[in-house]
Order: sequence, then C-alpha cells, then structure tokens
Amino acid sequence: MTTNLTNFTRAIYVFDAVVRRVPDDSWDFDSPCDEWSARDVLKHHCGVLDAMTATLKTGETVPPSMAAEADQPVDRWGQARDAVLEALDQPDVLNHEGTFWFGPMSVDKWIQIVQWDSLAHAWDIGKAVAIDPELPSDLCEISAAIIGAMHETALKWKLVKAPVAVPDGSSEPDKFLALIGRNPN
Repeated sequence: MTTNLTNFTRAIYVFDAVVRRVPDDSWDFDSPCDEWSARDVLKHHCGVLDAMTATLKTGETVPPSMAAEADQPVDRWGQARDAVLEALDQPDVLNHEGTFWFGPMSVDKWIQIVQWDSLAHAWDIGKAVAIDPELPSDLCEISAAIIGAMHETALKWKLVKAPVAVPDGSSEPDKFLALIGRNPN
C-alpha cells in the first residue's frame, strides 16, 4: 500500500465516521455548501467515488456527477465506499496511467489529489448536523499543499471558494478549511 492509498483510505474513513453519527432525522439540514443539505453533500461525494470506481473498472475517465438517490444515506455511502476501495485493491492499479480529472497522471497521484474531497465534505456534513468531524492534521496539511498548488484551477472549476482568513497559529484543519473557502469558526 502506498502512502497516497493509505491517506486516501484514512480520508474515506474520516467521512465514514461522520456519516455513521448523523441522526436519521438530520440528513435534510442545510450544509455550508450553497443550496445543499447534508444529504446532498453525501450524494455528491458518493457521485465522486462512483465516478472513480467506474473509471478504475473501465479504464475510461468518467466525470463525477451527483448520485441519483440517497434515501438510505448510510447504506448508499457504504456502497460507494466499498466499491471504490475494492477497485483500488486490484493488482498494479495504482501504477495505471491515464488522463483523469486533473490531467495525465497515475492512479496513485489521482487519489492523492482527491483525498481532500472526503475531508472537506466530512466537515460540511459535520457542520450541518453539529458533529465534530475530527479532521486529522496531517491529512489536512497534505490536502492544503495539493489544493494550494492547483488553487487557481480549483477556483475556476468551482471546486473551492475564495480563501477565508484565519489567524496566525491556526490548526492545520482550520488552515485547510480556510483555503477551500470554508469558515472554520
């Protein structure tokens, strides 16, 4: 297992830990994402992982789209989580080269970039339903470095919003959230 796969998997399970704690009657609460409920955030992230899974299985780059349904959010999430992790558990898959969402790269590099999505949306759902997502500092620092290096592209593609100011000495999770346009307070 590469460091990138380890970190991607850890980020997936940060999201998982939030999803499993959301009360059943809270999925339609507003999230910090414009016009999205906590359920919509989950559907978006499932759609990202579904597209990754399809890409890994077919070899053809599949763009992400929002999952069609999440009537049973925890079950829907479990399906997306398990499918992408199974697809990544194939021999030599991490070395496969392709033109993924962010250009030509290996699967290993692609998952390094995408790990930020799990962290960001764990926070979004947590914020919607008042659950601390407990974002790991090291994963936030790595994600901030990756997003920082491609920030103009991420802004242009509307993957992030304009950065928010945070005080000097802020935690790595707060710096990461601020970089992607979330107000960590």
